[in-house]
Amino acid sequence: MTKALVFFDLDMTLLNDAKQIPTENLAALHQLQQNDCVPIICTGRNQWELTALQEVSGIDTLICANGADIVLHGEHLYQSPLGKPQLHRFLAQAKADGLPVSLYNDRGVALTAHTADTKKTYDVVIQPEPVIDPDFATREAVTMLLLFTPWDAAGEAVGAQYQADFPELDFFRNGHYAIDVVNHGISKGSGIEILADRPEFAGVPTYAFGDGNNDIPMLRRATVGVAMGNALPAVAAAADYQTDDYQHAGIPNALRHFGLI
Repeated sequence: MTKALVFFDLDMTLLNDAKQIPTENLAALHQLQQNDCVPIICTGRNQWELTALQEVSGIDTLICANGADIVLHGEHLYQSPLGKPQLHRFLAQAKADGLPVSLYNDRGVALTAHTADTKKTYDVVIQPEPVIDPDFATREAVTMLLLFTPWDAAGEAVGAQYQADFPELDFFRNGHYAIDVVNHGISKGSGIEILADRPEFAGVPTYAFGDGNNDIPMLRRATVGVAMGNALPAVAAAADYQTDDYQHAGIPNALRHFGLI
């Protein structure tokens, strides 16, 4: 019988600065599994980006693309692609505004242009910049976009204008150079809802760990929301409990506090 579902954000939560799972977190994940808990990656990243982490951790259940793509025990369970009319209207507006966009699905990614902000974004996650593929949006389902606009007053004004112009989409500021974009109503919290509503998980408590703006919906939806010590103030305010930061064993310390390991 499943004792708990435990959801983990990646950057500055489960991962270290080298984008690897540190030894103490890896040991905690394995102990969770031995204790009949299900560890779940809950991230803005996409399935193809997580292969190495899955191999190391043994985690086979994923909430990807901020809730737009869900994998349960290695099998695709749910996907929420952006509608083609909305997508093409969004891309046309971004092109007119001179803003690059990344387009994601569970299999890959493409960019509309390379700029200093796109390079900085992919340097942070230690990935090469995606290729420019003008036909990606026509050929592929797209579950998530990155709209490249910096985290400053001007960039936030741009994000607010796009939110007003595209109410059928939701926007999460999840990095210094780009905003995550998914269908309206999609979030890490909606991803937890989909999994928690399954019959095999009826009545099973949920725990969620995060630090960034896109983690707020999952912390609010979980039975217990845990903010990392390095969490943004709004994230800490949305949590039920705050643990130590990601560099000082915040995850295993909280899991021990709640008796999960």
